[in-house]
This record gives sequence, structure tokens and C-alpha cells, in this order.
Amino acid sequence: MREITVQNRCSFCNKKAAHTIIDNFNLFQESDAIKFCDDHYSCFQVGSTLGQMELNGKLLSVLLNIHDEKSGEDLKNNIFDLIPMARQQYNAMKGKRSYNHLSPKYFYDSLNKKVIGQDEAKKRISLTVYEHIRSTYQTNYNDKYNILLLGPSGSGKTLITTTIANDLEVPFVIGDATAYSPTGFQGADADSVIHELFLKTQGDIESAERGIVFIDEIDKLAGNSSKSKIESLNTNTQFSMLKLIEGKKVKIPSSVIGDQGGPATFVDTAKMLFCFGGAFTGLSDIVAEKLKINSKNIGFTKNDEKSKNDLKPHEILGLATHEILNESLIDYGLAAEFVGRIQTVVILAPLTKEELTQCLLDLDNSPINKQQILFAEHGIELEFDEEFVENIVSKVEAMGTGTRALNNMVKRSVSFAAFEHIGPHSAKPKKIIITKDCADHPEKYSTVDW
Repeated sequence: MREITVQNRCSFCNKKAAHTIIDNFNLFQESDAIKFCDDHYSCFQVGSTLGQMELNGKLLSVLLNIHDEKSGEDLKNNIFDLIPMARQQYNAMKGKRSYNHLSPKYFYDSLNKKVIGQDEAKKRISLTVYEHIRSTYQTNYNDKYNILLLGPSGSGKTLITTTIANDLEVPFVIGDATAYSPTGFQGADADSVIHELFLKTQGDIESAERGIVFIDEIDKLAGNSSKSKIESLNTNTQFSMLKLIEGKKVKIPSSVIGDQGGPATFVDTAKMLFCFGGAFTGLSDIVAEKLKINSKNIGFTKNDEKSKNDLKPHEILGLATHEILNESLIDYGLAAEFVGRIQTVVILAPLTKEELTQCLLDLDNSPINKQQILFAEHGIELEFDEEFVENIVSKVEAMGTGTRALNNMVKRSVSFAAFEHIGPHSAKPKKIIITKDCADHPEKYSTVDW
């Protein structure tokens, strides 16, 4: 391309044009000559072809149509690194995109790629998320959708929420309920989770206001204010969170923005999706009492008689109606007003032995696959024998700690092999075999040399 100087109007605004670019590549497909004022020309100088595509919005439009492919995510990040303003422009355009392509099944299918088991839970969550997105893009927004995930550690609460956020391409933050307290007490203000969300968007308020907030360990805030000061504090913290999920304009401190003298900045939480998670140990006992489940039979057929002792906690919770579950949550110690703002309560079951095995062997992002990729980068084939898989699955099932424990145990089991053989100056065997004994004694791996 070549530049000529003219005195006309800028193609992008009404300012006087000081530069014209002859579009020999026909990138804009509008005219042979593109006119620039000084301001727009300075943007163009970022770099010829790439600069033209940025100004026209065509490149960012392409990015909007890239969904969950890893290569697409890499491309986005590369573009954002090359053009600092591209991220803000991208988020602004994304906020205006149509969500007509989304459906409950779209989210369900996506969750199936990442989350093993929990079939009913995934369907309920998918439907609620779809209703939330549909509602937020309506002119008269009235409905507010919030989700409570009841399940033990490692059952998939965080993974489910993260996957949904990635599908929606919205900012996402995770908070721990035990870290928050009412204003003036020790601990962070509940508003701080919104500050974090704002930072994730690099100051894009519109993007932040459509974000997802996941607060785990919400059951740790359960308490009756009449019992103790600690429980009173927990109840007050619940009410500070209640203001967020009801819809509140949160002021972003100047220390967060980095602008000490500028106008006040607010983020509205009205259209945010709030998800809460907790194990709620003992909740099933409250539900069982309300359902009058005791040592007697509870309505099963004569050939399939069961008692409370035969039922697992998640099975008892699954028998409760929404109303009984809400009453039980209030009896557990959650504020009635807080519970009333939760539209969907989802019960997650502990993963079975078969599901834990699937998590290890069938997922692309499984702990085993991650370690195999790491060793492959150094020219080493990493093999896990069947007895090793069976051993750690049995251990994790007995502990009841779910997928988080699987990841930790795999990392520990390969730690000695990684230390000895990863790196440019280390010996490189052809293959390393992680044996059954490595679960307890990582040094007992075996090697196959060249």
C-alpha cells in the first residue's frame, strides 16, 4: 500500500482527513482509497494489514465466531497481545452478539466433555443457565437466576461452573465464603469478589456485568444468630452477599482502578449469574426427618425395601421437594431471605469407582493425560499400568474426596520420575512405567531404555 496526503473527511469520523491509504489488497471491499484523520491514522500505524482489519472490525468479528477450539483460544490471546485495545473491543462486540445459537442441550453437551457423571445435575444446570442468558438479553429484565450446588469435595462444582463460563465467554471468578465478612470486621468485604471480576475484564464494565461469580463453601456461613457471635457474624455475611445476588451497584475503589482522581465507577450485579457451592454435611439428616424417613420402610416396593441406613446422603436429598429442601437449608442455618433468592438447587453425587476411572482415562484434560504430555515434551513415553489405576481409584473412593484427590495422587506418583528424567541434562529412557507401588512409593517406577 502507498500513502497520499489529501484534505477531505475521515472514513471513520467527520474530522478532517490528513492521510489516505490506497487499498491495493482490497481488504475493505468498499473503496480504493481509505481516508484517515490523525487520530485514526495513528491507530492504523500499528501495522498495515493487521491495522486495517482492526479498524474495520473484521478480525474481531472472526474471533467472535470461534468457540471452544483450543487453537481459536490461542489465536485470540495472540491478537490481544499484539493489539492492546483488541480485548476491550472484542468484549464490547461480544456483548452485542446474538445468543440464538445457544440452548440447554448446547450447555449439556459441553458439560459432558468435561464432567463425568452427574447427568441429572448437568441437565438442570444447563436449563437454568439458558434461562438466565435468555432473560438477561430481554428488554424488560425481571427474572434473576442463581444456583446452589450441593455436593462433596471433588464432585465437580467448580468444574461445572468454569465450563459454563467458558462456553458463554464471560469473565468468571471464584471466591471462598469463609474469606468474607461484613464491612468493619476482619476479612474481605463481599463486594471484593466484584472488584476481582472487574479486574478480570481489564475495566470493561459491560463485560463484568454479565459475568459469573462462584462462591464455594457457602455452608460454612450457616448459623443461627442467637447462638454465638461467630454465627451472628456468619449470618451478617450472608446478608451482605444477599445484596449482591439481589442486584446491587458495587462501587469500584480508586485503588482497584488505578485512577485516584477520576469519576466513581460502579458495576451492577443485577444480570450476573451467582453460583454457590457447599458440602452441607448433615443436611440429609434434616431432610430425612422432614420426610419421616427412619429405620422403617419409606415407600419402596416389598422386593426393594430400603431404610434410611440404606440410603446415601445425596439419595435422601434427591427425595425432597424444592420446598422441603429450602426449609431444610433454613434449618441448617442459611438465612431464609438468602435461600429465597436461589432458583435452582442441584444435588451432586459422589463419583462412583467407574466414574473416577473415566476421569483418569477418558477425559482429554485428565491427570494422566496431562502428565503424559509433560513427559512426551521431553521425548519420554509415560505409561501407567492397570494396577496403578485400580489402586489410586480405590484409595480416592475410600477417602470420598473426588477428582481433586485423583490429580494430587497422580502428580505425587510421577514426582520421582519427573525429577530424575525431565530436563535437558537428565537421562532419557525410552519409556517410564508407573507401577501400582508408585501410589505410596513414587521411587518404585520402572524404565525401558533405548
